[in-house]
Amino acid sequence: MKRLLTGISFFAAIIAFTSCELNIIPSDALTGSQIRTTSDGLTSLVNGGYSQFKDIPSGESSNNWYLRQYFQLSDFASDDIVCGYKTEDDLINSFRYNDRAAEKTNINSFWEVSYKIIYGANVGISMADQKGSDPLTDQLKGECYFLRAFATHSLVKLFAKPYSASNGSQPGVILRESSSDGAPKARATLTETYDYILSSLKTAASLMSGNPPEERNNRGFASKYAAWALLSRVYLYMDDYQNASAYADSVINSGAFSLETPDSYPGYFANAPGSAETIWCIPFLAVDDKKEASVASMVYNGANCWGEEGASPSILSAMGFGTDMMNVDVRWKYIETAAPGLKNGVNIYYVGKFSGQGGSPTLSSPVMIRLAEVYLNRAEAQAKLGNVEGALADVNGIRTNRMAVPDGSTIDDYLYDATRDGINAGNILDYVLKERRIELAFEGHRIFDLIRNGKDLERNYWGYHLDSYNGIPGGSQPGIDAPGALIPAGDPRFVYPIPSSEESTNKLCVPNNK
Repeated sequence: MKRLLTGISFFAAIIAFTSCELNIIPSDALTGSQIRTTSDGLTSLVNGGYSQFKDIPSGESSNNWYLRQYFQLSDFASDDIVCGYKTEDDLINSFRYNDRAAEKTNINSFWEVSYKIIYGANVGISMADQKGSDPLTDQLKGECYFLRAFATHSLVKLFAKPYSASNGSQPGVILRESSSDGAPKARATLTETYDYILSSLKTAASLMSGNPPEERNNRGFASKYAAWALLSRVYLYMDDYQNASAYADSVINSGAFSLETPDSYPGYFANAPGSAETIWCIPFLAVDDKKEASVASMVYNGANCWGEEGASPSILSAMGFGTDMMNVDVRWKYIETAAPGLKNGVNIYYVGKFSGQGGSPTLSSPVMIRLAEVYLNRAEAQAKLGNVEGALADVNGIRTNRMAVPDGSTIDDYLYDATRDGINAGNILDYVLKERRIELAFEGHRIFDLIRNGKDLERNYWGYHLDSYNGIPGGSQPGIDAPGALIPAGDPRFVYPIPSSEESTNKLCVPNNK
């Protein structure tokens, strides 16, 4: 990471934060002095923090912005997306594990913007401390704690080994704990990193009200519920299943959210900011449409789309490709199966979860946390606690809201039954993970589900994830022994290298060993 600021006072940090270098405050932003003395200053600063998720940093190419890389570094590394073109864009290194290197631009850009989000959040916390306590200030301060926790957890998922009780002393990521904490610094341990994330989220939840001030009461801002939902996710990643369930319960039992129905789900992702299923999303307006640099442009077919990646044969099979499920399960509405593209011998089944807002093929408001994930967090936790009935109830709750039951059938025909289907404590996790995969496909979860559960990554299909693929399939399948087809559980290549921009300026930061 570029060194932000070292040994600076709080007020100097505020002025630096509003400079053009960080490129997150609009051009008509308040000055440093105004931010310190006006009621709108903290609001402007926090809103600018959210813009970091969707803005292209100054001096970067149009491809290097946070959300494009958030989904690219995670989903393209999994078995849900196939690559049909050996592009010069560094996104290819997400598919090709042996090509990953510290110098790759997408790796460096994601790291640097993540720390800008964290830095801005720390500045906001310091500002709020100086302002004192009132409902709006407390809400904004809570949002800052949430943003730094979210950004830190996203970093540790990608750049460190998965957490476990036995590897807590392994390197996590660099913790930036205040607005003046910018000097070269060693990586914290995994235990320290996760403690920091948990502490930040619990503080966030304690500060934010269940009934936030009117101007912050929409799905584009973090909330107490978003903090609880993220706590359920983080505890799941820590193998703390009691707490993962407890925080999921808090969100589900709040009554503040509800799942989309089979009728409404096909329009969900194009209208996410107004949906009762959305807990937190990043709202995009028409002016924010990145077109050929959008998330959708990589996986969709339409104006300004490259359409070089799409749903893999593996996820298609898991969803029931070629069966009646294609007509019953409304989640198929987000995969175009009628007329797939063909690139270099690879069938490209286009993905529509990032398209359709305002009728644009390249515009959506990406969903970061939603109620369906919270149910599935609880289902996985309960499965690992041996509660088959509870885990199955949550899985079936999702399926009830995703099946368009045809005439002559009932919903029970599409739900799991423990007795009929032979589901028990020994295999319930398989059912939960399959449902997580189908429900949360292309939303940045699959690769981490595999990693934290000690599963192999199997990609026995043609595409440029294979080290030697030349654009000409050599048969029905390349074989699991083809280089790149299998990444075994625990392989160090799952972890991205620490970016060269950090290594070159911070000699205290140890690299990831391959």
